[in-house]
Amino acid sequence: MCNLSHSIESINVTDNEKFTYPIVLLKGVIVNRCPEGELKLQIDNCDWPASKDVRFINDKRGQFKVIFRLKHGENRVTIEYCNHSMEVHLFYEGSENPYSITPLYIICSGHDGRYQSDTDENDIGNACHKISLGIELVQSLYAEKLSEKGWGRKTFTISGRCVPFHSSLPVEDSKRMSDQQLWNFFAKEILQSDLFLTDKQKFIGFISSTYYEGISDNDFSYENIKRRTTGNAALGGGGLALFGTGCLYTWPNRLEDIVPAFLNIKQVDRALMMDDSNYRYTYGGCYATTIGSVCHEMGHIFDLGHTKDGIMGADLDHINRVFTLISNTEDLPDRIVGRHAPDRKPLNSKLTQIKRPGEFLRKYQQQKESDVTFFADNCAITLQLHKWFNYGLSTNENNCDTRLSFNFVTRHVTSVNSTLKLIELRDREDGMLRNYWSFLDSDTECFQVPDQIRLEGLTLFVIDNFGNILKQDL
Repeated sequence: MCNLSHSIESINVTDNEKFTYPIVLLKGVIVNRCPEGELKLQIDNCDWPASKDVRFINDKRGQFKVIFRLKHGENRVTIEYCNHSMEVHLFYEGSENPYSITPLYIICSGHDGRYQSDTDENDIGNACHKISLGIELVQSLYAEKLSEKGWGRKTFTISGRCVPFHSSLPVEDSKRMSDQQLWNFFAKEILQSDLFLTDKQKFIGFISSTYYEGISDNDFSYENIKRRTTGNAALGGGGLALFGTGCLYTWPNRLEDIVPAFLNIKQVDRALMMDDSNYRYTYGGCYATTIGSVCHEMGHIFDLGHTKDGIMGADLDHINRVFTLISNTEDLPDRIVGRHAPDRKPLNSKLTQIKRPGEFLRKYQQQKESDVTFFADNCAITLQLHKWFNYGLSTNENNCDTRLSFNFVTRHVTSVNSTLKLIELRDREDGMLRNYWSFLDSDTECFQVPDQIRLEGLTLFVIDNFGNILKQDL
């Protein structure tokens, strides 16, 4: 029997805390390593499925992260380590927000619905399980990151499990279409389908027929991989975030496998399977990058623009650090965030291109001190006010007289029957933030954009205290 004195402390979840989403990330510390110690989780005295990472800095101090699913109502959660336990009561009640996200598995006409994989466990049901779990993980991440900013565990509502959507688009036609063309087709088709019932719905879709033809010339650059992949997308805006399934084979379909999937160092056979890992070449790298891409593109359907850093910037590859205790630094190539194709119609979206390897990551020290995954302050303000995150009396659903406007002559942004909370100026071409002003502690109804700022080529973004939004090209 162990004679050491242990203690366990939660650092991000408190007793009697309430959740509107099911998957919880619990982070904590353990005092004193036990040679035979194992971290266990129970809910209501029953062993409970969990995905966990436990690591000790030294013999005296350890850290842990545990991912688990709450049941509806009260959950008596017990964390055990050796001869010590910690208990917290957590409450899960589903969100009442009618603004929701619906996940879809899009199957083109003539396709059997099996996504490209290195195993035969790639049918429609398997895909929907993976996508459902992945979106729930993103839902949890949004809540965690807004909580870190001091806005509480606000997040979006998921309408239900991922469902197949049978498209009329012939699979052979989809192979010849760009990501923008695919987005345009599926967005229109979904809006005209029986699935679309209200403008309080947004969709996230995954294309089953994404196909990587393989590479035989040893050019494994990201640009060449994209050229060899058809039916692929990573594009979000309006009411749809659209993705390919080229790396869905690296995603887990069970909660218990989330941490192992992030830590999976198995090398991708790049001659046969798509590698979207930002040059990490591993299954875990693909999972982290593609989940990060989902976080980023969903940000666009929640009206976020681009920022230099963070989830809406160049830091979408490190989602693995949120849910694991990975501490090693990674020298990943810088990302170029934005759209640079001049022949495309403007859309609040991202096509992330990757530079070839050779540049050192500028945030080396930050990787040592944090998970390098965050929303910039202006993005966090938008999310915590957004109707998909903040439904209730504060959204003023019945106030039809609320108006936001911009006067080009006087350069005044004004609100009627509401107060301004955030004003942004974004580059019209790539959505990159140029300036912003926030009014969180004041009841501002009028703001004049400074005269010295040239407005040509910019887009104005405004959100008020009720979550109403104005977007206007200047």
